[in-house]
Amino acid sequence: MTSVSKRAYTPALLALVTGLSALGAAWPVWFHGGSAAGKLLVRNYEVEAAGDAAFEAAMAAQLYGETVEAPAAKPEGDPLPTATQVSRLRQLDGGVAMVCVLFAVGLPFGCCKWPRLTWLYLVPAAWLLVKAQATALLGGKAFAELAVAAHATRWGMFVALAWLTLRKPQSDRIANLVLRIGCALTFAIHGWEAFHLNPPFQDLLYATAGHVGVDLPESVCHGLLRCIGIMDFVLAVSVVAVHLRPVLLWMACWGLITAASRPIAMGLDAWPEFAMRLPNSAVPLLVLLLGLQAAFSLSSSTTTPSKSATS
Repeated sequence: MTSVSKRAYTPALLALVTGLSALGAAWPVWFHGGSAAGKLLVRNYEVEAAGDAAFEAAMAAQLYGETVEAPAAKPEGDPLPTATQVSRLRQLDGGVAMVCVLFAVGLPFGCCKWPRLTWLYLVPAAWLLVKAQATALLGGKAFAELAVAAHATRWGMFVALAWLTLRKPQSDRIANLVLRIGCALTFAIHGWEAFHLNPPFQDLLYATAGHVGVDLPESVCHGLLRCIGIMDFVLAVSVVAVHLRPVLLWMACWGLITAASRPIAMGLDAWPEFAMRLPNSAVPLLVLLLGLQAAFSLSSSTTTPSKSATS
């Protein structure tokens, strides 16, 4: 009875976590100008269409004291094809996000009946990884170059699930390794950002303190961030060095607290910020559950008749 209930409820729990995480990442794509990958594609296309690439190269050469021929003026083209292509790129961006959300919600149920579908988890994993890399290439904010590592729990969770749902000892070990490395990378990068007083982190502390009526001095804010940074780095080392249940439980709780701090500080409109950070809490829990093999069943493995059934 216990194993049956676990098989029944685990896909629903996974669908909730993965679906919310993917939906939080997709929401800005649909309603706030597109993903980082979409914005990067649109920017590169508009630069190429406007003929600004040669101009940028000439400006860079002048900046570094090099000599380069002046770019020839490019005749103006029809803006209609450019607008049409940009619209198509944005539609493609939104369509890919929709497919990834559907996979994230449906695969926990589909893999129970068709285990080979597990490899489709790599589709949302690749999407989130590309988004993180595009964020690093776009820049424009502090520590943007570290986005791939900072988002490791987001795309790493789906990579691990691709292995985990195979329900084989070797695949469990690979999934465990992916989850631990993802946790370590995300917590270490966030700790680095906090220790170096990332401005959005400061704003988050000030806003949260203001909601509870506390006037937070700058020195206290900086001290808290540096303490948080050290704690995150210690947790990052611990998750790959040891398998301690209290450490993993605290990582899960801390990941949930930091995710929930966004809508608390910025209002309910910031719920996508919470949803896309759910893996920061879910991944440590998955690492913990992997250490309790009997409590983790994700797919309907080949069943054999039990003694009670045959007798």
